[in-house]
Amino acid sequence: MPGQSLRSFRREITTVPAFSSDSFFLWIDAIGVWQVLCQHDLLIGAAAAVDEVADIALLAPLSRRHARFIREDDAWFLLPLQPCSVGGRPVTGKTLLRNGSELQLGDRVRLRFRIPSVLSATALLEFVSGHQPRLSLNGVLLMADTLLLGPRQDYHVCCPTWPDSVVLFRRQQQLLCRSKMSLTLSDSPLSEQQDLSAGAILCGPELRFRLEPGRTNSAV
Repeated sequence: MPGQSLRSFRREITTVPAFSSDSFFLWIDAIGVWQVLCQHDLLIGAAAAVDEVADIALLAPLSRRHARFIREDDAWFLLPLQPCSVGGRPVTGKTLLRNGSELQLGDRVRLRFRIPSVLSATALLEFVSGHQPRLSLNGVLLMADTLLLGPRQDYHVCCPTWPDSVVLFRRQQQLLCRSKMSLTLSDSPLSEQQDLSAGAILCGPELRFRLEPGRTNSAV
């Protein structure tokens, strides 16, 4: 979250498994923290004390397997497994999600679904009702091929003080980065061919962000 120190953030996530480009946390200095999930099929549900199954696990009165987010080409769908509504209407089958759709899971959990950029199918889930995972987040990014960070409002993460943009993108199982700015990766000049790994710290003019390991479940 804004103002959160890197040291305190690292303490909060010390229990998560090894880094995977399919699931990670993006911590941007003085901006916030996002969970990034890159799978085509994702499960959302209640957090569990043991044997957690949900990719998006909320501290909320939900089933552990409440609904699935499914991406087909450039379109995202919600598949309810328990009571859900989209735009105020109950849904029982796979439902196309549009930019700005408001989702309700169960009686109390509300999320907003957004597609911030027309250049990418990457989606953003915003917490409307305040129900969050154990690690407090600004949102959850459902990453397609690219993730746009920078000063524009139509980027996936708006960083208003940055002088230019940064693009994270996937190539096979690698997570890579490109920018017109000169960036460093762990104090060394960044090459576009460098695979980003757990704990990677990227710095540039007036910017700093870090990748931390997440977790991946099978949404079945």
